Amino acid sequence: MGRLYLTTGDYISNSKGMDAIVNAANKYMAYGSGICGAIYVCAGVELVDYCKNTYIEDMVNNEVRITPGFKLNMDIIHILAPKAFEESNPVDELMKSYKNLLDTILKKGYKRVLVCSIGTGIHGYKHEDVANPIIQLLNNFCKINDVEIYFNNLYPLYKDVYLKEYLNINFINLKEDLSKLNVDEMLSYLKDYNLVEYDIKKKYKNFIKDKDLEDLCLSEKIMCLQYTLENFKVTKEQIMILIESMGE
Repeated sequence: MGRLYLTTGDYISNSKGMDAIVNAANKYMAYGSGICGAIYVCAGVELVDYCKNTYIEDMVNNEVRITPGFKLNMDIIHILAPKAFEESNPVDELMKSYKNLLDTILKKGYKRVLVCSIGTGIHGYKHEDVANPIIQLLNNFCKINDVEIYFNNLYPLYKDVYLKEYLNINFINLKEDLSKLNVDEMLSYLKDYNLVEYDIKKKYKNFIKDKDLEDLCLSEKIMCLQYTLENFKVTKEQIMILIESMGE
């Protein structure tokens, strides 16, 4: 049995220790914008040269290609998502990309893979429209395969859309569950349900520090809870203020 983690923050920074990283590719397998551009910059000019010298034909929708990561030190799984505005059943078509991706992960034997939210950039998909089928698919995949999937969104507010689906699918009631626990049990609970973030000190500084509680989204509240439990001695009465807000 594997694990599905929902992560937030910089895509490349979250790729440490992965066997492979997913690139939301363009059909030319060339340097692009967003995640694609970041991957090509970090991999180095060797990736550009490799793609030019290896592939003659453009990618087609839902196609997966694998290249070395060069300076990234992990494989790159390139996938071309369909454009939402060109499809009669856009969500169904996008799910073919994810299924091809997961088939590739199994075939290659990867154990830890960083996955981006494919298609939600310039290809026009909205997070709210695709969150449920994506999380259903990834969650089921990890339950029956020994693979860790790290599904990344840059901002906690985007992560929230997928997080709420993850909680619903797995029948997790954060406020109710945490309210029943002692303080020293809460961090284990977050770990058991794959709700912890790595590099939490940096993420706390980037997303939470100096914000008021009412300005935090659910993902930020969970990060705040993790950071507090890992770094401070608090009473249950003190932490319940944060936990109570998770039911809003």
